Amino acid sequence: MKKEERKEKQREIINLFRQSDQAVKRCIDKKVKDTGVYRSQHRILMMLGAHPDFTQTMLAERLEVSPAAVAVSLKKLEKSGHISRACDELDNRMNRVVITEKGKKAIEISHRYFGEIEDFLLRDFSYEELEALSNYLKRIMKNGENYYNSLLK
Repeated sequence: MKKEERKEKQREIINLFRQSDQAVKRCIDKKVKDTGVYRSQHRILMMLGAHPDFTQTMLAERLEVSPAAVAVSLKKLEKSGHISRACDELDNRMNRVVITEKGKKAIEISHRYFGEIEDFLLRDFSYEELEALSNYLKRIMKNGENYYNSLLK
């Protein structure tokens, strides 16, 4: 294989990777459109559902967004009644985020919708193909992390 052919194949793969990510986001946006909760807010609710003790900073780190972006989303979720805030029993300076019943229902919907999307997008893959794809994506992620860390030096 020529160097140019490899380079072209790499570009194609990265472009397909980006397009796949966009396709997933479009599907989620369309699916959750009528719920009154945006895709990013569903992610926050699902994260809080799985980790009710997470702070705003922890959410931001896990979701790889700024604490300010999380603050804006939490404010909207509080205004819409999906979450409430309560003073931390151990530290009155901190607010705990509490998922309301409305928020719990949104999490249930999120899990159902995201599961439907996953099933549809990956429906024609055998288990072996899913395993191989998972391993390839993990290698891409590891290479990306290694490259990112090398940029920090």
